[in-house]
Amino acid sequence: MQPRITVYKNLKTGIYYVQPHTIGPVAATWFGEPTVIFSADFRSKIGQAVLSNLEKFGTEKYDPARSIRRMPDQQMRFLKENIEVIVLKCESGGLTVCPLRREKGGRVGHDDDVINLTQQELPHKLADAIAEAFNRAT
Repeated sequence: MQPRITVYKNLKTGIYYVQPHTIGPVAATWFGEPTVIFSADFRSKIGQAVLSNLEKFGTEKYDPARSIRRMPDQQMRFLKENIEVIVLKCESGGLTVCPLRREKGGRVGHDDDVINLTQQELPHKLADAIAEAFNRAT
């Protein structure tokens, strides 16, 4: 399973949340506290936050008691207030940044709308790639 994280942007506050994942019982799942980045700090902090949270992937054993859970109305409000981007670590050491779009009550990404970064482009192009992905996300 590819290491992955999700980055959320709150549309009202402009605050970014870098959410680590771990290997869950069926798939990768949110796990642990997100790293909070204020919009004024985006360029200087997003790259390191993404890379350090990707390194956390799978280091903690999934525990349902510690997983992030929301009631259906809370989840609907969260999805309405935030847009999201998924970042995957490739075997080559590079990253794939995928903007997600609202579709039929959920969010989907499209293979033809990803931003690929090589290992040599990290970390100096990462903030630009994530900013561009958020421009494409809905």
